[in-house]
Amino acid sequence: RQPRGLCKGMLSRARQCFFDKNAVFLLQNRTATTLSSHAGQRQPPLRQTTFRRPSQASKTLFSCHNRGPVLTAHLSNVVVAARSYCSVSRACWNCSAPTAGWFFCESCHVVQPPDLQATLFDVMDCAKKFDIDNSRLSTKYKDLQRLLHPDRFSQHGEVEQDYASAQSAWVNKAYWTLQKPLSRGLYMLQLEGETIEEGDKQSDPELLMEVMEANERLGDAETEEQVRSIAEENREKLTRLCKELSQAFDEGDVAKAKDILTRMQYYSNIEDKVKERLPPS
Repeated sequence: RQPRGLCKGMLSRARQCFFDKNAVFLLQNRTATTLSSHAGQRQPPLRQTTFRRPSQASKTLFSCHNRGPVLTAHLSNVVVAARSYCSVSRACWNCSAPTAGWFFCESCHVVQPPDLQATLFDVMDCAKKFDIDNSRLSTKYKDLQRLLHPDRFSQHGEVEQDYASAQSAWVNKAYWTLQKPLSRGLYMLQLEGETIEEGDKQSDPELLMEVMEANERLGDAETEEQVRSIAEENREKLTRLCKELSQAFDEGDVAKAKDILTRMQYYSNIEDKVKERLPPS
């Protein structure tokens, strides 16, 4: 365990190394350190990933065996297991104990810094799939915001207040990104290393004509009933595209997913215009 004096000395620099503070002492240790809740058991082999630069590893250190979390750190590089959906293993910045909690240390119960290697799906404790349970997502969001609200930590130390604010912001971002199909799909595309740039336009003349006609009909609509009719037609098209997108992601067809998301952007734009024409529900 790292001497307490060093940990206290590092706290003064917490704001400068806000997100990688929890791993710095591991890199300074100059000896391999293994933290495991199953240290006496034979562990299955790791699928290894090596960070090329220590600065990359200092942001967060994690790994997961099938039977328990294990973390191994070295001075020159950090070798970690391929990410498991179930947990994160790192050292608590406050008590140095190994903890597998995303948000709180399991030993001293203080707030931990966000794990920048975590996906937004990890943050909200849901599988990385396009089809998600929005009701469960909403419940999880409310529970986490209640636990991590900065006001709960107003009497705590400055470092923990910072981490609580960062975690709360991270949860906010995760919820609002995953809540809507388009932003969720774009995020999943990003996880696959792809993005849709401003210049990426659909060349399908049939689609472009359909979108243009829908915009013209919306512009000419004079009654709420006409607007709602356009909204319903547009919603049906988005629903169909969502089903196709879910299948594309399930099959690992990133190119198809990107094409569908580009189409969805056109219809989502129409949906936004429709909402502007209808009274608040």
